Amino acid sequence: MARTLAVNVDVDGLPLYYRIHGLSCDPMLSEHGALAAVAWERGVRRFLELFGTLGLRATFFVVGRDLAHPAVRSVATDAVRLGHELASHSHTHPYNLIHLKPSRIREEIALAEHAIEAVRGAPVRGFRGPGYNINAEVLETLGERGYLYDSSILPSPAYYAARALAITAIGLRGRTSQSIVGDPLAALGRRGPYRLQRGRLLELPITVLPLLRVPVIGTSLALTPTPVLAHVLAPALRRMNFVNLEFHAMDLLDATDPGCEALARYQPDVTVPVGDKRTRYATVLRHLSEGADNQTLEAIAQSF
Repeated sequence: MARTLAVNVDVDGLPLYYRIHGLSCDPMLSEHGALAAVAWERGVRRFLELFGTLGLRATFFVVGRDLAHPAVRSVATDAVRLGHELASHSHTHPYNLIHLKPSRIREEIALAEHAIEAVRGAPVRGFRGPGYNINAEVLETLGERGYLYDSSILPSPAYYAARALAITAIGLRGRTSQSIVGDPLAALGRRGPYRLQRGRLLELPITVLPLLRVPVIGTSLALTPTPVLAHVLAPALRRMNFVNLEFHAMDLLDATDPGCEALARYQPDVTVPVGDKRTRYATVLRHLSEGADNQTLEAIAQSF
């Protein structure tokens, strides 16, 4: 069986990162102005250029509300034109989605669908929960609405432990993070694709390394020296039949981009120059794409 490579990008706006760290920002800038569109106009644009250079097709998980911004909609339209998939990342990205009432969960999913379908011109078929959080109610709703797949599971105990520590540390500094730990049992989930909801949904977990289950995501790649990526990490990933490599739009931003200077004090990956990140990502993606079948998550789910 040919190796399969899926590449995807969660397009979380900068205001969401402010909320993770318990920081405040100008509401007009965060919801209706330039700050809300930075992730798209700069981060997504840079990923589109990178994927174009490497000949890759990707899936972009979209927060539906962001598409109300003309600049965001323009970039999203370009992504569709270039052959990439737009999938749902909920409508407003509530970190506590799994704790909302069933009616609110259905509303989050339905509103995002409406906004995304207006841009992609076809039904939305995939979903990723905010903060990788998912529960039975969300999955049941996705199944009822005809989704093909979910890709919310990050089976990494190390990641969940780090998130719990970060939320605690933010609290000890007198701020309140809007992030939640979620279900720690997800950290022990299966690493490969599997069926959910009596076969109606396919779960496509985000890739982690075997044994220690270290997450292989944009943040970790940005902080890993290029020689280690080329000679250690990439060969390990090439031994896997299925790689679901996840980035965030933030992964191609740095402290020189609007709104990122404040975040650089709390996120080490933001201090890494965009040029260095691009080089590291390109190194890994070139190694992984050689001899692999690169598809969007939707295409993988259709053929699974």
